[in-house]
Amino acid sequence: EVATFVRTAAELAAVAAYEPFAALGPLEAGRDLWIGFLSAPPTADVERAVLALATDVDRFRVTGRELYWRRLVRNMESLRLGARLERVLGAPMTMRNATTVRKLADRAAAS
Repeated sequence: EVATFVRTAAELAAVAAYEPFAALGPLEAGRDLWIGFLSAPPTADVERAVLALATDVDRFRVTGRELYWRRLVRNMESLRLGARLERVLGAPMTMRNATTVRKLADRAAAS
């Protein structure tokens, strides 16, 4: 079973344009921004639990039905966080790199 979450072209454009970590500066080599798509916004308790997973190199922001994850360094600990995120959320999520989301938003806008 694969979780699929549909967004309108306008919603996808808003997600792609959102800069939740602008204060951290631009992305550089070895740093990523991932966007997790959820079926519904998490509860306040779940959002707090997700934000509590933040580390010196992993930052999170929840906005509506999206979870933004800024990885400041690629390391094994960050990779293990992905599985923990779904457990903390208690709901399925699909994650995509921000570059992919921006390309999809551009395609949707051109349609």
